[in-house]
Amino acid sequence: MEVVKHNNSRGHIRIAAVALAVLAFALSLFFYMKGHRLDRRLMYFPSYDGEGIYAEPRCLVKHADEQQALAAFVDDLLLGPMTNRFGRIFPRGTRAEYCFTGTDGAGNTVLYLGLSRDALFAGDLLSVREEVDVLKLNIVKNFTYLNKIDVAIDGISVYE
Repeated sequence: MEVVKHNNSRGHIRIAAVALAVLAFALSLFFYMKGHRLDRRLMYFPSYDGEGIYAEPRCLVKHADEQQALAAFVDDLLLGPMTNRFGRIFPRGTRAEYCFTGTDGAGNTVLYLGLSRDALFAGDLLSVREEVDVLKLNIVKNFTYLNKIDVAIDGISVYE
């Protein structure tokens, strides 16, 4: 009786190839996540369900520069909520014309934010005054180092 030996090297090669592919995927996922950190923020919007302002959690891309993070936050806020239960703060089409920080004469950190002319028209849920107040609430809650927020609509400072 002759003993037949099976050559099982093909099975070992397949296992090694699958293990290598899994390792490559895990490493690429690790380096992708390391380079794209997310910053959890709360955004506040008026609700269609009833009166009041409600929070919506968001994960935004983390920026190394605080000015860029602030400008990206404002841009995302002006786009409106993710859910259809909340309404926009400002009417559709409102955009930030400028957004930067500086210091006043007393050494306070001030945000200078200019909105387009579209912000002058009240939306369905809030008056223009309430829209600016909710905008300021969002910024103060998410960027606590700011001492003052100067909002301008169509180049004119409003509700200081």
